[in-house]
This record gives sequence, C-alpha cells and structure tokens, in this order.
Amino acid sequence: MNNTHDYLYLELLKRSVTAFQAALQGPNPDGADQDAPKMEHYLIVLQAQKMTLHGWVEGHPRLGTRIINTSLLIHVSEDRKWARTLSRWYRLGDPERLDTSQLSPDIDLASFCVPMGLDGISIPLHLARRIMEQQPTRLAAIAAEKGFDNVSKTLSDIAKSWPPQT
Repeated sequence: MNNTHDYLYLELLKRSVTAFQAALQGPNPDGADQDAPKMEHYLIVLQAQKMTLHGWVEGHPRLGTRIINTSLLIHVSEDRKWARTLSRWYRLGDPERLDTSQLSPDIDLASFCVPMGLDGISIPLHLARRIMEQQPTRLAAIAAEKGFDNVSKTLSDIAKSWPPQT
C-alpha cells in the first residue's frame, strides 16, 4: 500500500464486502436487526457515483431521530421493507411521494429524477436497483486495479450471487 488514499480505499472495500455479505444473508428481524433504525419519507439520492437514502430516521444508534443521509446504499429488499447500507440495516416505512407535475407541465415526469440540492438527484427504485446490481462487479474491478487481490476475489465471488433474492 503506497499511501493513505490506498489505505482508505481498502477500508471502504472491506466494509463493502461486509455489507454485501449481510445483504446476501438478509436481515434478522427477530434477532440482531429487530432494533434497526426506521426510515420514513425517504428518497433514493444519487450524487456522483454514491447512492444513499435521504429521509426521516427514528432510533438511529448515533443520530437519534431526525432527517439524515445514509452511508452508501447497497440493497433494498424486494418487498421494500428493508434497506442495507454500508453500515447497517434500515427498516423502511413509506417513501416520500414527490409531485413532479410542475417540473414540466407538458411532459409526464412521474418516477423521473428530481434535483436534490446542488449535486444530487432523486431516482426511482427501479433505476436504483440497476445501479446496485453492478456495485460488487464495479468494486471488484477497483480492488483489482489497486492490487487488492484478496478483496477483488471476494467481491467477484459476491457478484456471482448478486443481487440478493430477499
């Protein structure tokens, strides 16, 4: 490892492996994940190559109850009741419903991307799923490029069974 930048990348990749493995196993609502924070009125936000949840969280172990942006979004369950981020599971309530009718009255923009702040856009779940499907493969390539061969192999193995079927 040549520098601090490489060390930080390696740590991010290792955390990603842990999060992907947790997503493949699924949440444990009757065990360790029964007290997972609850996210309400959330949006999926894309900023550059980082996708997060933005919304009202209740019961976050460090942040309490307030509006937050999560760490990197890894997976949303098929039933839309759970989301896995880089750091934890979230129980999902109702998503935020955006009125896009005034963005361009001549065009039906339902489920289209909506600007969020200066550098982000909200995206619909179907688009987010397409991006999330590629994450293990993309991160495996980055790990290989940086010479983190063990992490690259693990991420490549994860990609073979990705996305989770939960």
